[in-house]
Amino acid sequence: MLSPRVSVVIPAFNAAATLADTLDAVRDQSVADLEVIVVDDGSTDDTRGIALRYASQDRRFRCISVPNGGVASARNTGIAAARAPYVAPLDADDLWHPDKTARQLAVLMARAEVSMVYCSRRNVDAQGRVLKTISKATLSGWACHRMTAFNAVGNGSAIMFRKADALRAGGYDTRLRQQGAQGSEDYLLQIRLAAMGQVAVDGDYLVGYRKSANAMSNDDAGMLRSRMAALRIVADELPELAATARATYKRCQFILALKQLAAGNWGKGLPQAADWARGINPKLVGDSLGYLQHRRRTRDPVAIASEPGRPFGTYRCNEAPEEGISGYLERMLAELEPLDLAYGVGRAAAQSLTG
Repeated sequence: MLSPRVSVVIPAFNAAATLADTLDAVRDQSVADLEVIVVDDGSTDDTRGIALRYASQDRRFRCISVPNGGVASARNTGIAAARAPYVAPLDADDLWHPDKTARQLAVLMARAEVSMVYCSRRNVDAQGRVLKTISKATLSGWACHRMTAFNAVGNGSAIMFRKADALRAGGYDTRLRQQGAQGSEDYLLQIRLAAMGQVAVDGDYLVGYRKSANAMSNDDAGMLRSRMAALRIVADELPELAATARATYKRCQFILALKQLAAGNWGKGLPQAADWARGINPKLVGDSLGYLQHRRRTRDPVAIASEPGRPFGTYRCNEAPEEGISGYLERMLAELEPLDLAYGVGRAAAQSLTG
């Protein structure tokens, strides 16, 4: 096979129940010249066997087996092994629309200023049936401040980026797992990529994001702790984004403290609440309360797809969009947009001086 244009990197740990469906979705992509790297992350089920069966049937597929090191390490292994200039990460339980790769590849090939392209998603259940259609993705351009304040992508399977940019950004950060805070590796890399270039969006629904009962993303308190750990790294290592990262951290801390107190976990909830209140000002109080209202609205588990229960693959990618975002989120993003525009002007000026 000639050198592929896109490397699809799939970290897989005990993913035998869903991996075949995910690999079928990749095999059905309209882009033919791609490679598929399944990184078996120390699985104890038939994950490796499934990946090897696909590799025996299609020379574009291969499997790399490594000791269990977590999702960030597995993704980094796949990126290091990638032979294509563009990388599309895909979780081992998610689904893609057949044109997902082609549409995002066209954007990156045409626009050198873009460091990452992403798309909208529908949440699907264990059988791949649509549970909920998420608000249409719209955030684009210079967006590192807004990406820090709001996880606009929302999942790891919706993006594509250049391998060179991912390596320059340091890849997926393994420190979150080392800190017992795995879960926000995607979010952290997306912020780093957004700080390197502009973000492009394809607003159509090209990803089916699996919401299984035991998914890491269903542990809301754990994901909040992971998000806060990622924001600490952003504040420490990306000084231009430090103020935005600290404000976002405060919002997450407020929600986490409330959840712990509501669960009767006073030993953790009270210190979190006290730390949140330290140095707080009226704006941050209002911001935290607004974030609470936003989460109550957007985390509603009730299905809102046009026909709940239809398989993801039966939807057209532009069918039944969910329009609009919460008023709080709209105001927050509008407030941060001038910071992103100024950041972009600063980057352009620096490049003109050095180039």
